[in-house]
Amino acid sequence: VMCMCDFIRVGAKVLHTMSGYGSSSDNKETIHLVDEKHEIDWKPKRRNRARNRRALLVVCLAIVVVALIVAAVVVGTTVGSRSSGSTADGPWLNVRLPSNIQPLTYDLSLSVDLGKFTVQGIVTIAALVQAATPYIIVHALDMDISSATVSTGTVSKQFFYSENQFYVIAMNEALPAGKAITIKLNFNYNLTSGLSGFYRSSYNTISGTTAYLATTQFEPTDARRAFPCFDEPAFKANFTIHVKHDCNYTAVSNMPVSSISGDPTCAAGNSVTTNFQTSVKMSTYLVAFIVSQFQYINGSTGGSSPVKVRVWSNPYVLNKTSLALKVGVESLNFYNSYYGIPYPLEKQDFFAIPDFSAGAMENWGLITYRETALLYDNTTGPVSSKQRVAVVIAHELAHQWFGDLVTMEWWDGLWLNEGFATFMEYLGVNNSFPEWNLLDQFFTDVNQVAMLQDGLNETHPIIQAASTPDEINALFDSISYEKGGSVIRMLRDWMGEENFRQGIQLYLRTYAYQNAATDMLWQSLQQYSTSNISSIMDTWTKQMGYPVVTVKRTSPTTASVSQERFFFLKPNGAIAPSPYNYTWKIPFKYTTSPSGNIASVLIETTATIALDPTQTWIKANVQQMGFYRVNYDLDNWGNITAYLKTNNWKLLSSLDRAGLVDDAFALSSAGLLNTTIAFNLSTYLLQETEYVPWVAALTWINIFADRLSLTPIYGQYQRYVLSLLVSVSNQYTLYNSSGSLTDVQNLLRASVIGAAFRYGNTAVTQAAAVLFQYWKNSNAILDPNIKAVVYSAGIALGTEDDWNFMWNKFLAETDPYEKRLYINALAQSTQPWILNRYLAYSLSDNVRSQDTLSLIQAVSSTVNGRYLAWYFVRNNWSVLLSRYGTGSFSLTNLIHVVTKAFSTELELNEVEVFFDTNPDAGSGTRAVLQAIESIKANIQWVNNNQNGLGTWLNWWNTH
Repeated sequence: VMCMCDFIRVGAKVLHTMSGYGSSSDNKETIHLVDEKHEIDWKPKRRNRARNRRALLVVCLAIVVVALIVAAVVVGTTVGSRSSGSTADGPWLNVRLPSNIQPLTYDLSLSVDLGKFTVQGIVTIAALVQAATPYIIVHALDMDISSATVSTGTVSKQFFYSENQFYVIAMNEALPAGKAITIKLNFNYNLTSGLSGFYRSSYNTISGTTAYLATTQFEPTDARRAFPCFDEPAFKANFTIHVKHDCNYTAVSNMPVSSISGDPTCAAGNSVTTNFQTSVKMSTYLVAFIVSQFQYINGSTGGSSPVKVRVWSNPYVLNKTSLALKVGVESLNFYNSYYGIPYPLEKQDFFAIPDFSAGAMENWGLITYRETALLYDNTTGPVSSKQRVAVVIAHELAHQWFGDLVTMEWWDGLWLNEGFATFMEYLGVNNSFPEWNLLDQFFTDVNQVAMLQDGLNETHPIIQAASTPDEINALFDSISYEKGGSVIRMLRDWMGEENFRQGIQLYLRTYAYQNAATDMLWQSLQQYSTSNISSIMDTWTKQMGYPVVTVKRTSPTTASVSQERFFFLKPNGAIAPSPYNYTWKIPFKYTTSPSGNIASVLIETTATIALDPTQTWIKANVQQMGFYRVNYDLDNWGNITAYLKTNNWKLLSSLDRAGLVDDAFALSSAGLLNTTIAFNLSTYLLQETEYVPWVAALTWINIFADRLSLTPIYGQYQRYVLSLLVSVSNQYTLYNSSGSLTDVQNLLRASVIGAAFRYGNTAVTQAAAVLFQYWKNSNAILDPNIKAVVYSAGIALGTEDDWNFMWNKFLAETDPYEKRLYINALAQSTQPWILNRYLAYSLSDNVRSQDTLSLIQAVSSTVNGRYLAWYFVRNNWSVLLSRYGTGSFSLTNLIHVVTKAFSTELELNEVEVFFDTNPDAGSGTRAVLQAIESIKANIQWVNNNQNGLGTWLNWWNTH
């Protein structure tokens, strides 16, 4: 627009001079050029009106001529987000980029203004034309492109195609194959407070002011919000990045700084440009840059080529970064050795971002974290927080090889990134903290979680087709992560550790700096196995669900083994077809004695296995390494339950005990095992003292509690749970010293005390409330491993004044973990009006956007808040969808949590009607279907088991 105003002024002045206006003494007409308004003020005499009309026509024609000349010179210029020409037909209608242009390098310059929250940018992309094409198509979203030029040919038109988030440059003639071209785009946008693309975050300074930073989150499809690019994982390139910023700030990117240009004196208002080394070849979703006033601590790895590791945070929480540095350095050293390929960059930065949508993001050389996933206070932090920090760091560092060095070809192979990192994180942390026995915790943290989702009909295969951003975001779920990690763990157990590791090293060496598909991984592993890896693993990755294996003793020395797909709720109609007809090639391991041999067999459909005739029971899926459930004949269930109540019960490993509880309760939930058999087995917990079996049991105890919480038998159910907890609660109390217990014992202590509070242990609840008042009045330091229960009990038994006190603590708190404890505890109020007020606060400026859904979920997880949270979600659905509908996890988790306890036809009808009326759920679309299926499963279980379980509970509580 400004350029056209200049054309008008120039044209008018030229014509004015040529026609003699304002220069002839005989002509008294005057022309005033009013530059400030970009308009022409004509004041002709009446007698010259016709003459002036002719002159005006000449002026207009001259303006057009000048504009066309300039447009021809400035090839490819586009103004704003202008659309040109028809977009009815063309390659932009396909959601995937065409493959005819391959980017080679990006030179990206950004000017960041954290005062005005604006970004000005120029990106120059060197590319190779792979196949002749008249179109250049890049991704661009939520930005204005002010100009676009191409080094070769003539641009005929250019336009945004917003449906697929494309910017299209059409050439007059097709670009020939083999041609090297350069594409240059100028763009600008605002730094918003959204949690994707290049966005702004903030934190409070010690003086009470707000400090800002600019940071990135690109995975999976948001690099296009920061700069025009070929935003698909297969379009790897090298990136050279330059960031202009206020010189009081620091810029960090994937690569080390090469130089800083500008005024080094940092006079007010001056800026500098931080230039970074050219990156290794990588995908756009791994690019990252941050402008902040953060500070860091640093260390380095060992070896001949040490890697510098820095942990950055805002200055007021920098004292909480030492654990992250320790785990970061040790994990890099471990992975360097395990993968057999040295970490390829000179540095690794960790950033604790105050506003962050996920847990962390594996940007190559610059990993970003939610503060709760990176910061840990050695004095006030519980063991659970310490473990979370260690596990998340190890996960993201595992990605530097699986995901960054070798990247999936397309998002249907997301599991190659996330499944492997989910498994490898446990090996990495086990290297730093072997005393945690974290490889055993994998079963409850990962395997058990995946089986809960994958037991639904509304699930998906590990390798799942996806095209649109919403479909891609929906893949970031427990199937890609937890199931992916679980089947890798199963395969490692089957192949043996050393063969598995050598196969992984071959895969990474072969496809370094490239993209790979699942079949390529199987080919590498095949080199170190006599089993047909692809044939086995395709049945686990290319069809949804998992099997329940039924083992029935047919004679003293044999048993039959069969399989069928496991469902929590058997579908009424047809199910989606499977290329393997829902049969799996199962690495099957079993034993008939805790001290006996472990037998192995690959079951393709059915089998007959040999048994020790002197033993009365069978335990299949030894150490819970397989991703399947096991059902037995009734005699075996009885015999193994009896064994668990003998003095030799601990000879059966804690993992096997956890697996028996998990399978029994899951089979009961699916209607495949009488509920009283499962509950009979669970009573062995009276003598259980180890962490993993208790976590496995409490997972199901809580699921059944949600289903039964509004039924007449819930009081009996509470007494049953509390009876199981008696022994272990006496051993681990509120008054134990954390220092006298191991870390794993402190985890168990926190779990059983939390369960005692939830299920109404009066002594524990009242004692915790007393500790709350002591803390409130004295500001004493509480034992970090019991704070969650103390805060919750204090609010549950407290007054409005107690609630307001904690709310004010939440507002003032800078420790991210402590804030999370406050969020959960404040939801324990028994007053509906307080909970409604709290829900309203979730959308206020007092609660970070990243914490809004956690607050709603905390309220929905209580009996008092369940319906209040559901109604709040319904009433604010448009706001929530707008904020979180494109996120990878957020909306999916919200839908699951707010509906998980629904178990009546009325609740089912409400959910179905609401989502029929509001069908757009963004990335949570599959979660809606899963929620409806889960509610139906809950209803079926309650209807089928309430009476029989009530009778059993009455017997148990009175005998």
